[in-house]
Amino acid sequence: MPRQYSVVEETAALASRLTHRLRKRGWTISTAESCTGGLIASILTDISGASSWFLQGWVVYSNQSKMRELGVEKSAFDSGDSGAVSHKVAVQMARGARYKSGSNVSIAVTGIAGPSGSVDGKEIGRVHVAVTAEDYFLVRRMDFGANDRLDNKRSFAAFALRLAIEALDRVGEGEREATSLSEGPSSNRESDAQETDEVEFGTEEWEGAILWGSEKKTVSQSLKKIDLASLIDWDE
Repeated sequence: MPRQYSVVEETAALASRLTHRLRKRGWTISTAESCTGGLIASILTDISGASSWFLQGWVVYSNQSKMRELGVEKSAFDSGDSGAVSHKVAVQMARGARYKSGSNVSIAVTGIAGPSGSVDGKEIGRVHVAVTAEDYFLVRRMDFGANDRLDNKRSFAAFALRLAIEALDRVGEGEREATSLSEGPSSNRESDAQETDEVEFGTEEWEGAILWGSEKKTVSQSLKKIDLASLIDWDE
């Protein structure tokens, strides 16, 4: 119980710090959550006056909803590439949330809260969080271990809020190379024959600048390409 209480207190404090930064800049925020199930949006909107800076939140638990609601590209989920719990999916979720809401900042979370769900070397307690702030993006992976499901969700939310604060503090630090969010972390590096997709997509952190003209087109095209009928299992 004491540990849970401390995490709750921490998230409230982090939300307050993030809100202060948003208000100072006159910015707005949106959220796209999978494994946290709307917890981040709930924490942020617990703060009085949230309507002036919190625009919208999505809970997109399935791969289909990530594609349908946020324009995450189907190729991002392909096995052998990055998979649903990855930098690539997290940053495309954040991109879609910012594009569809019109916010200045977006937070996206995808991970494995447990107690089941461990696949392909991705253990319970792993989370990928992406933050976009204007044309800057920051994605980071963290492994919290096989804790209680609710403990992991709270830890994921605190981690996401902390990363959002860090991202806002990094905005304007200097020029960054523009990156295609469809390609993944390796697209922003010099070619290295020794690197594999597994190594590249497993990197703990990825940051860069977004070319919003082309990225908005990509999201728009992804949303238009989705055949909603194909996403429904009519046998259920």
